[in-house]
Amino acid sequence: MDLPSQPSPPTANQILASLDKTDYQDLFSQLERVSMRLGEIVYQAGGLINHVYFPETAVFSMLATMEDGRTVEVGPVGKEGMVGLRVALGAKTTPDRVVVHIAGNAMRLKASALKTELMGGRTALSHKLTRYAQMLLFMTGRSVACNKLHSLEQQLAKWLLLMNDYVGHELRLTHDLMALTLGVRRAGVSVAASSFRSSGVIDYRRSYIQVVDQKGLEGIACECYQIIKDEYDALYADLSRDLTQS
Repeated sequence: MDLPSQPSPPTANQILASLDKTDYQDLFSQLERVSMRLGEIVYQAGGLINHVYFPETAVFSMLATMEDGRTVEVGPVGKEGMVGLRVALGAKTTPDRVVVHIAGNAMRLKASALKTELMGGRTALSHKLTRYAQMLLFMTGRSVACNKLHSLEQQLAKWLLLMNDYVGHELRLTHDLMALTLGVRRAGVSVAASSFRSSGVIDYRRSYIQVVDQKGLEGIACECYQIIKDEYDALYADLSRDLTQS
């Protein structure tokens, strides 16, 4: 992780961008932009949350880890949210392992600074984090049902579409990382990805994947993609509405 010498707001993170910069001047002065590497481990399961992250171009993945080492994604976190949300709920540790799935930037803040802000007299940040928590709870619940009821091909197509929505161009992803996310063997991901490429919906080389035919990939994905996308859109609309009304 490369750290800057000076904090660098403004930010592309939707929660931070919707805050009044004058009201939250102290918070913004403590933010620092960091560069997150692909596969970087941000939290270990059971570890202390010393910092929270507001993603900008980076995308994080919260992974539930079983005793035998198997993992499955609880949910992704991108520019719509915050990594380390449990701090806002009074927790000091995280039950999930969190890794970087899409390399990029995030705004980092000490957990103690977030707690101080939330205990102050201003309520806007608390309201926005509560709204984000509602969306995250819905998404994680939907993911549980999806992992149980839908095929690997449907889940992979849905996940690639969600990542494409975050980035909007060529994705730097490995088959190992995708298998880690979906809780399946790497071989299964490789077979599904090869099938997608043969049908012309994606193309890939080494660690890069490109969605070539989004409509075609949507046809493979389960209905969860559109349902989750609608929730994202509703969250963005709510945050934008808060900004115009502030």
